[in-house]
Amino acid sequence: MKSVLYDLRPMRIFLILMVLISIIFKPVPGTEIIYEGWAVFTTLLLPVFSPILLMLLWLDSLIAKLWSTQTEGAEQKRYKMILRINLSLSLIFILVWYPYFRAFSE
Repeated sequence: MKSVLYDLRPMRIFLILMVLISIIFKPVPGTEIIYEGWAVFTTLLLPVFSPILLMLLWLDSLIAKLWSTQTEGAEQKRYKMILRINLSLSLIFILVWYPYFRAFSE
């Protein structure tokens, strides 16, 4: 476990934690926005930041793919692991948030 965290490095760990927090605290579709108190976090900030987090995951995946083609051995395996983690999280992220954003078009 320590090796995986070391391989991910602090910025990626922070990105992954933010994505997981966004998945866990996602509001129910149709929830009214609250502009004061702690509810601002789940009803306003998470829906605003969720597309940004998804784009950051995809950007990091693109960079990991680029670097994996230019390295060999253990470094290449590291970047491929990062790519798998990012794309897996992206898929989960889309599946979780899709109903929320789909509710806007209904």
